[in-house]
Amino acid sequence: MSPMLIASLASIGAIGGFFAGLLGFGGGVVMFPLLYYVPPLFGLERLDAKTVAAVVITQVFFSSVVGGLAHLRSGRVHGRIALVAGTASAVASFVGGVASKWTSEPFLLLLFGIATLLVLAMMFLPAPSQELEKVSLEKVSVAPVPLSLCSFVTGILIGFLGAGNFLFVPLLIYILKVPTRIAIGSSLFIAMMNTCSGFLGKLATGQIPWLMATVVVIGAGIGALAGERIHCRLPTPILRYIYSAMVGLIAVRIWLSILTLH
Repeated sequence: MSPMLIASLASIGAIGGFFAGLLGFGGGVVMFPLLYYVPPLFGLERLDAKTVAAVVITQVFFSSVVGGLAHLRSGRVHGRIALVAGTASAVASFVGGVASKWTSEPFLLLLFGIATLLVLAMMFLPAPSQELEKVSLEKVSVAPVPLSLCSFVTGILIGFLGAGNFLFVPLLIYILKVPTRIAIGSSLFIAMMNTCSGFLGKLATGQIPWLMATVVVIGAGIGALAGERIHCRLPTPILRYIYSAMVGLIAVRIWLSILTLH
């Protein structure tokens, strides 16, 4: 790889890792479009969607380990939610990771675009009340059956794209009514479980470009630690606004690509 490509990949990894620690997802929703669209802006060869997905799931796994453990130490991970959702999505992620070997680039972009629209739709639901946000970790309760079903579907998406954990934050906050900080911390721990499975699926089918993935992972690990530190200093409404704005911008860019793809 050229020095320019190495620097580009490291910077992209740091940005994705930062948002992973800040907002509680693996960073794939940021990483996927950055890896797909940014290198050509610097005169570098465009990475195909399958290569991007393989690099993303590798990065998301390692950055979610760093960020997830940091949130766990801070007491923001709900053990039962993480176990149920993580197990269901991990099984599905392995299936999606293997099946992704035989999918087309337009299909992967369409899948990503649909996922961003689902997140935006959830964002229009009522935000958690101040009373709910103050509920302690021990008193949070979520029905296991709907959590498992939603997690399985999300896991399939994660296996295909390397991205998809960004669905868990709005799912937990707006659908299952989990306090924002607990939803963010738990989502990163869930990401750690399911991306390990999806990563193994892509690894088993020989889809991981190791040099690219290593550069991105190093940058992402540094970014995740910085994001988790800033997370502690921001009020929960600001975290939700940042999340909504970021997903909205990415959705617009992805759908422009889908609609102009020949």
